[in-house]
Amino acid sequence: MRQAPRPARAPWSRALALFGIAASLSFVGPVIAQEDDDGGGDEPGTTTTTVNTPSGSAPMPADFSGSLQIVRGPATANGGATPGTAPEIFPEASRVFMSVRDTDPVPIETARRGGPWLCSTGQCTTTLGDAGQSRIGDDMLRSIKLQTPTLPLPLTIWGRLDEQGRRTLDFDPVLLSRRDYRHVCAYPPVAPDDKSGGRKVEKAPLCRDSVPVPPQPDSGEVLLGLQWPKQSEMADFRYLAIVDSCGNARVQPFQRTFTVPVFEVASGGCGKADGKVLRIFPSGGWLRVTAFNLENTAAATVVNATYRVSVPPLENLVESNPARMLFPDPQLEDLKVDCGPAMRKPGGPPSGPPSRTPPPGFTPKAPAAAPKPTTPKPGDKPAVQAAAQTPTPARPAPVAPKPSPMGPPRPSLPRKATAPAGPGPQPLAHVSLVIAPEPLRQGVCRVRMMGSTKGRLVAPLALYVSLTRTDRTSNGAPIELLNEHKWIVTPNSAEFQLPPLAENFDGDSRLRLAVYSDPLNTDGKVVLVSDATRVAASLRSGGEAVPEAARRLIGSATIHSVPLCGEANFETLEAAGSCLRAYLTIPAMLATLQITRAPWLERPLVTRTVLSAVGVALAVDSYDPVRRRAFPIAGQLGGSIQQLGDGRVGLLGYLGVAPTIPVLGDGGNTTSFGFLAGLGLSYITNESGPDEGLKPAAFLSVVVQVGQATPQASASGRAVFGSYQGE
Repeated sequence: MRQAPRPARAPWSRALALFGIAASLSFVGPVIAQEDDDGGGDEPGTTTTTVNTPSGSAPMPADFSGSLQIVRGPATANGGATPGTAPEIFPEASRVFMSVRDTDPVPIETARRGGPWLCSTGQCTTTLGDAGQSRIGDDMLRSIKLQTPTLPLPLTIWGRLDEQGRRTLDFDPVLLSRRDYRHVCAYPPVAPDDKSGGRKVEKAPLCRDSVPVPPQPDSGEVLLGLQWPKQSEMADFRYLAIVDSCGNARVQPFQRTFTVPVFEVASGGCGKADGKVLRIFPSGGWLRVTAFNLENTAAATVVNATYRVSVPPLENLVESNPARMLFPDPQLEDLKVDCGPAMRKPGGPPSGPPSRTPPPGFTPKAPAAAPKPTTPKPGDKPAVQAAAQTPTPARPAPVAPKPSPMGPPRPSLPRKATAPAGPGPQPLAHVSLVIAPEPLRQGVCRVRMMGSTKGRLVAPLALYVSLTRTDRTSNGAPIELLNEHKWIVTPNSAEFQLPPLAENFDGDSRLRLAVYSDPLNTDGKVVLVSDATRVAASLRSGGEAVPEAARRLIGSATIHSVPLCGEANFETLEAAGSCLRAYLTIPAMLATLQITRAPWLERPLVTRTVLSAVGVALAVDSYDPVRRRAFPIAGQLGGSIQQLGDGRVGLLGYLGVAPTIPVLGDGGNTTSFGFLAGLGLSYITNESGPDEGLKPAAFLSVVVQVGQATPQASASGRAVFGSYQGE
């Protein structure tokens, strides 16, 4: 049976079905999304916290929690506030001395005096935050550094973390001199009469710095390293104002990380504010850091935000192991070696009159004026007139009491220190010196620390002294001549006495005197500035067990220990020169050509002999003790015994000149080979008696001379037979 075809579905029914499906999906989607948000507790969501946000204002894109104060601008451009009630560009801006660095100071100073800026019409509101110390504000201070002209990079003195994660103080900079900031120009506080009120504010003048004073080598500049809080770093600020507790402010361009130079006041008092530099104190303190704008808001409606930053103490004297103090490096002229006589200091307490310098703040009184003579009046009695005309007799000066014969004698005036004669101390400026053996054998040489900075040493400074002999070695190393090397320097004890040298030392030695810094010595509480960077980590980790690894050479001298000419027992290498050397020598004449007869009386004239004479002579030559080299020509005064043949013997006394070539010259040996020419007198005898008698003689010989110049010197400095000494 054939069925009839089904009728087609109407188009409107299909559309209705699709609409129903879409509507059901729209109800299920929000439910699923809500369940995901509520049930996803394991994954934290990203949220923005708004702090100090007034009701009705838009949420801020930055978090200013922990701030001391926030100033918000108007939500709309419409005014309506009363002029003169506007907040300042930063807290107490009109009361402080302000210096502006690295930006145009004119608009900032104009706005500070009441000129036009974003909040000058009084439309901004101020919200107070945490009144006291806050963790976010204190975390802005990241480090405290020290910069000197001799340091290539700033030295961190505070900010490193210890084992407990706390920031610690590594070094105390109180002993260093301060940088000069007198050239900085600063605006004074705004006087009450200068505020605008209802009048127009004139444009502020430009403040220009003067010429700065060149810093001294030991002048230190303390730098505070700060970082703006990360939760508000998206705010678009333009300026930073840093204010101390003494009424000084510094304005500079806004940066996320920035440094601020400060001046550490060792006395602990603010002094007079001037705005040239911020003040901090050894006992700690605080700063106010404000980021602000003048034209636009920085984040939503925020115009400026202020944080309180605590500055830690730069001294920890209450701890058992306080931070080491920094001390300026000694200059080349400060360390000196002295082998001369010590200056005689006056003994006993000073006996002079006490100082008449008035104490600070004392104002001397003016001397009383003499009474004016009384003019007699016409109505006075004669006795009164006579008394008025009679001058008042002057009072006699008080007579000092005579000293009692039983009393103590009157002390004499103090004597002045007697300066030593001769050359003064020589600096350990990595130079060469010549020192006679006598002061080194007697132990009168000493190393002294001089200079004006020595008076600042309120704590001991540890140094290391070494004296080695370099011309001889022991097991391939120089021979150390000192047993005690530690030198603790204080203002009243700034000398290191070299002990008497005996072992491994003679009169012709080459020595090296060196002074090292010893920053890890436990007896020292002061560290030189140049050593602080290297030893900071060792001091924190307790690395004092290996102090030799941290030592640094700060002064040295190469000493040529040889006798000197004259009365000076030590000189510089350039001033030492050569010395006249006197010594005994034994000349052996190998071949001689001699004239012993007067040509106008007798003949033969010339006598030739071989290996015929030997004698003894006093030789004098010029000797360079540093180079260990003698001048090749020496003068001689001596005599010899000659064998003239046929039983004749000659006694020859002569004054001659000997050009020689040294053969052995170490340790004062003067053995040489050369010629000897001289003039003198010859007395010739034979077995029976006088043969030819006394005759004049002249000779020229080839000689070998053997001698020894003892390398010793007398304490008086006069000529000594057989030594290098001269007059």
